[in-house]
Amino acid sequence: MRYYLGIDGGGTKTVAIICDENGNLVSRYVGKSINYNSVGTDTARANLKDTVDGVLEGKNITLSSAFIGMPALSSRAEDSFTKDFCEGIIDCPKIAMDSDVYIGLEAMKIEGASAMVVSGTGSMAVGRLEDGTVIFKGGWGYILGDEGSGYALALDAVKAAICGTEGSAEKTVLTEKVLEHFKVSDIYSLIDIFYDPPISNSEVAKLTPMLFESAENGDKVANEIIDRHAKLLASTVCALLAEMPCGAPLGMWGGILVNCGMFRERLVALINEKYPQTSVKILEYPPEYGAVFAAMKEDKI
Repeated sequence: MRYYLGIDGGGTKTVAIICDENGNLVSRYVGKSINYNSVGTDTARANLKDTVDGVLEGKNITLSSAFIGMPALSSRAEDSFTKDFCEGIIDCPKIAMDSDVYIGLEAMKIEGASAMVVSGTGSMAVGRLEDGTVIFKGGWGYILGDEGSGYALALDAVKAAICGTEGSAEKTVLTEKVLEHFKVSDIYSLIDIFYDPPISNSEVAKLTPMLFESAENGDKVANEIIDRHAKLLASTVCALLAEMPCGAPLGMWGGILVNCGMFRERLVALINEKYPQTSVKILEYPPEYGAVFAAMKEDKI
């Protein structure tokens, strides 16, 4: 029996599974982020080791191939980099790494052209043409992009809370909600929380449920933030679809798109307004299965 390791290294957590050659799930483990752009290479490798050790614990098996998807990548990683990143952690003949949206495409199990958008801690869109050509949009990271991501949404919520307090913008219930989230009574306490030491992207992204709750309860500012980011991410997706065959299906994944119906519905409406023939659906298989499917392909090369 041959066994395959698939890893989805998101910005907040890493999900690893092992499946046998028939696609049956053998083991699953959830670890910390291996996105080295966010946590640093040393921490990413340490988290990868913890995740791999966890998914292999108690399993007397030999891996045939492994595939890792992560938001730090926008395309296939060089073999030399993959070797350095995984050396001493994953023991199998074939190891490959690509973007998290690439394994999302693999999870769609579609022959022909297909597209994928991810919004979790970060955001990105990718399409694959019938000849295998891969097109990327977004994925510029939290400083240069990540529109419509959990981090970007939450950070704008915090900024709105500050501006509402200072009177430089409309007052919002977000001020009260942000203070409650961090368990402080003074808005100026946010300076130490965010800068000393610097708060992680994943911790910032944890504010998104508060933002969506505020919007659902009618807060105008919260709704404006959601609308703005839905439009920004829709623009990224539409730029991708403009280079795809008409009617190519679009898959969706990531904590924001899976768990936040309000944001997802607004995003889909904006996409379908411009591309009404595009079918938009949440993935049937999560990306870690796409990583396993990719690992199986690598094993046949």
